[in-house]
Amino acid sequence: MTSSDRDDATDAAAQMWLVRMRGEDADLLRSEFEAWHDASPEHRAAYHRAGELLAQSAVLKGSGRYGPARARSPARPQTPARSRPWTRQWLMTGALAATAAMLFVAFNAGGTTLSSPYGNNPMAAWAAEPLVTKHGEIRRFHLDDGSVATLDTDSRLEVAMGPDARLVRLVKGRARLQISDDARPFRIEAGAGVVTASQALLDIARGADGMIAVTLAKGGASIEAADAHRGPRQQLQLVAGNALGYRANAPVLSLEARPAAQGMSDWPSGWAEYRVIRLDQLVAQANRYAAVPIIIKDPAIARLEASGRFRISQTDSFIKRLSGLFGLVAERRADGIYLRSR
Repeated sequence: MTSSDRDDATDAAAQMWLVRMRGEDADLLRSEFEAWHDASPEHRAAYHRAGELLAQSAVLKGSGRYGPARARSPARPQTPARSRPWTRQWLMTGALAATAAMLFVAFNAGGTTLSSPYGNNPMAAWAAEPLVTKHGEIRRFHLDDGSVATLDTDSRLEVAMGPDARLVRLVKGRARLQISDDARPFRIEAGAGVVTASQALLDIARGADGMIAVTLAKGGASIEAADAHRGPRQQLQLVAGNALGYRANAPVLSLEARPAAQGMSDWPSGWAEYRVIRLDQLVAQANRYAAVPIIIKDPAIARLEASGRFRISQTDSFIKRLSGLFGLVAERRADGIYLRSR
């Protein structure tokens, strides 16, 4: 290996570390990063160069990229200084404009052990802002390629569009993706897995229990491990109407069949329809949107079974419907809305 090759490999590794240490796995990788960073002056210098390169290569877009529903995040300048607190987010920089935010995505690190399944560009930077919904919100976003992303309450989706691939990353919550036809593959990263599609309609959710659930409604899609170095690379074709799940932080992708989310196929409209569901389970769904929790203290009420279509995203109308169906009284207190018998 020539001196030039070694320099290129060191720069590529530095660029990848710059991204990884501002990603959601930063805490897990910190010891490994510090060992690499402190191994030589060349490593430290390369890391500094990577930070400068990022600032110089920033491409800033206007705030209309995703249409009127676009989420905004305040830009904050980032530097490669080791004293800066680590953040669990993709790298954001506002070096050129206080109102712009840039999502920095690094792909293959060109000959180093740091790599990913998304191509061979060691440092691809695209302008983007994370798509975010607040508690109680359901919002629809139009992407540059013609695709549409609908985000459920308390969700975050990070987006990058490049010349060879379309990439989104589900950080939390749930998204319905209506993927437009395009020569570039559309890749959805969520924990240990990556879903790839060209034209499809699918739901992907990251649960509070650490499980990822993927349901294909129509079109074609496949799933594979996000880390291409963990065993042989295998793709599994998804079947429309079937749901698959896996643990987000699993060292090896292990898929399992999961029951489809009962009654939730129409969740982007805020409605849920059930043939039979316990009242406490129905209230738990509604609490995902409620500003204050709906509380059932009486086990007899919790065991009641409901059927029908409910607007679970609208707390007041939901409570009015339950009260009318079961003869309940809603008592509003500082810590929540209590449902009790009359």
